[in-house]
Amino acid sequence: MTFDRRTFLRGGMALGFGSWVWSRGGQHLAQSLAASPGQRLALLIGVESVGGGLGKLKGCGSDVEMLAEVLQLRYGFLASDIVTLTQQQGSLAQISETFAGHLQQRARKGDGVVVYFSGYGTYTPPQSISLSPSWEQAIPSLGLLPADGLMDGDRPQSLGLGTLIGWLQSLKTKQITLILDCGFAPTATQFQGNLRSRSGGSLAVNSATAIANGLTSPKFSLTPVTLISAAAPGQTAVEGQMAMTTTGLFTYGLIQSLWEAASANLMTSLWDHSRLLLVPRLGSRQTPQWQAANNSPDFLSSLPSVVAGEGGILPGAISPALQSHLAGLSPLVQQKALLHSFYQATAISQRSTMGDATQIPFAPPPLWQVSNIKGQRISLVPLNPASADQDEEKNVEVPLSDVIALGSLREIYRAIPKSLALTVALGDDLERIERVDATSAFGAISQRSATRCATVEAIINAGDGRADCVFGKLDAHRYTLFSEGGKPFQPLTESESSGAIKTVVSTLESSLNQLLALKWLTLLANADSTRLGVQMSLTQQTSGDNPLPRSLYAWRSPRDPLGSAPHLPKSQNSDSRDYAPNVPSAPPDFLPTATANQTLQCQLENFSNETLYGCLLGIDNRNLGVAGIFDPQLMLLKPLQRLTLPRNDAPLWSVSSEKGIAQWFLVLSRHPLPSTLA
Repeated sequence: MTFDRRTFLRGGMALGFGSWVWSRGGQHLAQSLAASPGQRLALLIGVESVGGGLGKLKGCGSDVEMLAEVLQLRYGFLASDIVTLTQQQGSLAQISETFAGHLQQRARKGDGVVVYFSGYGTYTPPQSISLSPSWEQAIPSLGLLPADGLMDGDRPQSLGLGTLIGWLQSLKTKQITLILDCGFAPTATQFQGNLRSRSGGSLAVNSATAIANGLTSPKFSLTPVTLISAAAPGQTAVEGQMAMTTTGLFTYGLIQSLWEAASANLMTSLWDHSRLLLVPRLGSRQTPQWQAANNSPDFLSSLPSVVAGEGGILPGAISPALQSHLAGLSPLVQQKALLHSFYQATAISQRSTMGDATQIPFAPPPLWQVSNIKGQRISLVPLNPASADQDEEKNVEVPLSDVIALGSLREIYRAIPKSLALTVALGDDLERIERVDATSAFGAISQRSATRCATVEAIINAGDGRADCVFGKLDAHRYTLFSEGGKPFQPLTESESSGAIKTVVSTLESSLNQLLALKWLTLLANADSTRLGVQMSLTQQTSGDNPLPRSLYAWRSPRDPLGSAPHLPKSQNSDSRDYAPNVPSAPPDFLPTATANQTLQCQLENFSNETLYGCLLGIDNRNLGVAGIFDPQLMLLKPLQRLTLPRNDAPLWSVSSEKGIAQWFLVLSRHPLPSTLA
């Protein structure tokens, strides 16, 4: 390694991070990577096995592969400028050598640099640490790494986070982003369900430097590094099977955001996707962190010539079908609603070996249909516009080079399956006879409901695949349903959860039906790809001499054809996503919350010229209770109408002290929905 002792001391002076000041009068915003005139470099590290008695992770290699793909296809990184280190190359010595050769020797002023780590982390806080430490107080170590020739019983090595920051600060460029998908819990957490923890706890490890073990001062400067972490100090990060592969839940949300982000302000999109993936499974046990010392939330922007989408075309021959990876979709849509769906391809450009893009005078067919799915690779065939009504496919020879970059694919039509059912995982804490009884009991539910729609379609062991819920023990002789992260969906009474498993499962049948309804709503959700012009905001009413509403959440459809609709005044509490020019004075709250017994109002805006029919649904924090708010005729919004619910002259919604609304589903259509209310 070419770092001198002073460089290491500067990087390891302390492992906390300095005050995060968002001053509008401070530095100018850093230029995004896409706007950078220089090269874009990435070092992506995914280490699944470290020894030391820790189980092997399954998703780190997939994390690195998917991130490398989106950086190339959507953000203009050349394959030669992305170096990936996985299990066989992920030792501390290899990382040190690669960092020196790939980044320190190559990075120049103005270049964009992304460093990503996926794997185990460790965390040994001092005795005086608070229960909820800030980054300034925390002393985590980045990632557990296998030693050269590591045996299973050996202790893994550790790369101190402060040391890595010091390495990054030694680079000549100031456009640096560090992304971590590892946990910093002081203990190695075991989950009840299908998720695996990425925290190695406070294991005694061989430190990269003496500094990483002996820090006492909490002072540390993050500048100029933008840090994005999957979890807060003291928390773990998790991985699980999301769709067709196992991956870190936070990384999955990051990949979704990188594909579909329509503006430089990526963080709000990332927080939205992460909430949908993490909160239903873990509650508040994993809350991602964002620290930007240079005041810049636009740490990464896509190429101006590539529009937002749900995926991209992979390099290679594209006749007679396009080969793609549609990674910007939710896990359930990837698993259930890809085949036969339609996507729109953007303009085609050819990338030479030097990275120059030239437009090719070729108009791609307007629609491409998914014809085959093999692993994470999707084949699409063009739809003949003349016979679109008959859904006839027409294979055409496309006169393009084998080395292409065909911009993003946008979702147009989603092929929803006719039937949907639940997959139930059996917890690791169940004995063999309990598993047999549970399998039989859930099978009986499916048989009873076969005349309509089966509630349960599969019973698996926890960890064997993606599951909608987990059946396991509350204690020695009590059972209930859990989320994938071990969060009880609906704690049963003593009598309901005790006794024979067959009896307990029959008690849970109504809960299974509600979970199935929630799964349908999740499959239908298309907030990022909808072309309806609508906005929703939720505010909490405050009291005092001069009460002002406090904005809790806001969303606006990012792809409406009318844009920002200047004829409608912007709401005072509107979200900054996609249409506000100002940099936020603080990061978006990952978990917007309302105080118990406070009152809420919801405002809907239709900035299109068409009537919208539909309803608003709220899901409580147990993921089971559903409350509907309907217009008598289901004509929710007239053209250019703003609607406040409840109305100002009606009693406002009140947040219960026992449970509250945790998820919103706004169901809209251009046409009446005659059967929805029934």
